[in-house]
Amino acid sequence: MPRQSGLLCRNGRFYLNMRVPTALRAAYGRTDIIRKSLNTSDRREAVSRVRYEAFRQEAEFAAKSREIEARKRSAPTVTPKLLEIESREAHEIVTRFFVRLEKESEEWLAERESGLTEEGREVMMEDLYFYSGAFAGKQRGANPDEFDGARELDCFIEEEGLEIPKDSAAYRKLRPLFHQALLENALRNVARAHHDPIRNRVPFFREVFSYSSLPERRQRMTLGEMLSSYLEWVSGHRANVTRRSYELPARLLREVLGEKKALDSITKRDTEDLFALLKRAPANATQRYPRMTLQQAIEAADKAGDSRRLGTKTLGNYYTNISAIFNYAVAKKLMAENPAKDRYLRETFASERKQPRKKIFTAEELNRLFRSPLYCGCQDDGFGFATPGPNKPRRGRFWVPLLSLFHGLRCNEAAQLYTEDICEDDGISFFEIREERADGSKCDKKLKTEQSKRRIPIHPAIIRIGFLDYVAERRKDSARPRLFPDLPCGKSTGYFSDPFSKFFSRFVELAVGDECKATFHSFRHHFRDALREAGVSIDDAEALGGWSEGRRSAERDYGHGPSLKRLREQIAKVKYGGLDLSHLFRGKATQPVAPSEVKCRVRTRRG
Repeated sequence: MPRQSGLLCRNGRFYLNMRVPTALRAAYGRTDIIRKSLNTSDRREAVSRVRYEAFRQEAEFAAKSREIEARKRSAPTVTPKLLEIESREAHEIVTRFFVRLEKESEEWLAERESGLTEEGREVMMEDLYFYSGAFAGKQRGANPDEFDGARELDCFIEEEGLEIPKDSAAYRKLRPLFHQALLENALRNVARAHHDPIRNRVPFFREVFSYSSLPERRQRMTLGEMLSSYLEWVSGHRANVTRRSYELPARLLREVLGEKKALDSITKRDTEDLFALLKRAPANATQRYPRMTLQQAIEAADKAGDSRRLGTKTLGNYYTNISAIFNYAVAKKLMAENPAKDRYLRETFASERKQPRKKIFTAEELNRLFRSPLYCGCQDDGFGFATPGPNKPRRGRFWVPLLSLFHGLRCNEAAQLYTEDICEDDGISFFEIREERADGSKCDKKLKTEQSKRRIPIHPAIIRIGFLDYVAERRKDSARPRLFPDLPCGKSTGYFSDPFSKFFSRFVELAVGDECKATFHSFRHHFRDALREAGVSIDDAEALGGWSEGRRSAERDYGHGPSLKRLREQIAKVKYGGLDLSHLFRGKATQPVAPSEVKCRVRTRRG
């Protein structure tokens, strides 16, 4: 008689004998052969039954295939290569495989045992002992390469939609775990067939059973996705200038490590290589080597003999920002640890000597600054601010340095003021430093930190110079609510401080000289020193300067802070020995506020 496909005869009994498709072997786990008793020793009856059972088994294979395809479709669209893997995630992956394998084994055994003859049971037990011995490495004639877990791992990787190269560290970590899972399952199947209690041989699977909940599959995020998420968060919680400080580090991470790199596959070695490359980067590479990658800029600088490279402080800032980006990923549980967090790596960016304190103006330099043509008589406060002349305009360029010196205002805080930000309460005139308008609506003002919001009583010296008269004059101009409408805003940044800082650098150079290294921000240092010299308490100093309280005691969160009356008493103590501003006091010959805006060219400071 012709041989019937799928029909196996052993000791006069007939069985269905079908090979499991390669793509489904991970789903069936323990075998690549399906063998089922047909419960007959009559060949004609066996031929009839085997056709029905084969059709039924083919339908089961098709259902399994559809299930695998459905899992693939529900998998994340981005499947980056998984080159390395943490032990925790490796165990989560093998646990998902093992729980699924246990469920299928129990169903398989329950189905095979129903109506199984004694002879059929002996065949089943023979197969179970064979596989348990093969996975344990004790079965004669079994090829060890076929029972090392690699085949099941390959099928599971395909089923889950993962991309784990066979030559990767992740694959080498997973393969022995899959082998242990198959061994534990085979030993449990023998115990189930004998109806014995389940005893765990592999410690890892001690508390893992068919009814255990499957560990949730992790959504693997790429570096590019995380950086986009981080920059979006920074935009909503930090000032624009802070966001800009992270854009270049983010670009370098994308460029050097790769946009599609799996976030949790980034290692300390990757960050060490990145920072080694940064140490070779030319200074101002974006401007001097436009449209080049970091590697290309380095090669171009080397070829041109350009020795100007990033300084220690700049490299330290890059390290701090990149470490902060990875801290965000760790906090969001997107990766287990910060690959840039390394004391030895951080120390390579430390300066060889302590950074010098910020340069400040001497008393002589302050006098020269406030006795320059801009304050004593100039052609105009535009192009002619440094040329002696008969005019004494008092507008933004006149007032902003004075306000910062006597109130500790940041450059942008002073330049962006509205007339409504000059308020009065109980006879005390003060600055209301805030981002919004008086009615609560949004505007173009920006603050550096939450602590920057504050009330600062106006210093008596500024009142004597005539600041309140200037404010009263400006309030007549209802069309322009800003206090200094002549001061332009930076087009690319949205900060008034950007163009003013450039002007001020040129102003210092012409009024004091190239040897002066102080900047506009030096005024805040002057202000803090003056508070310190006057014995002003730390609470009052923080309230006046808008400094962060940092890690101070919790009691500082109670109450509403110093009163305006107290702050007026404290700010009146701010004095600068040797500084003479008597020529600016009210009553001296001055000109009214010029109504027109000045459109002036801004020059950057030399050197």
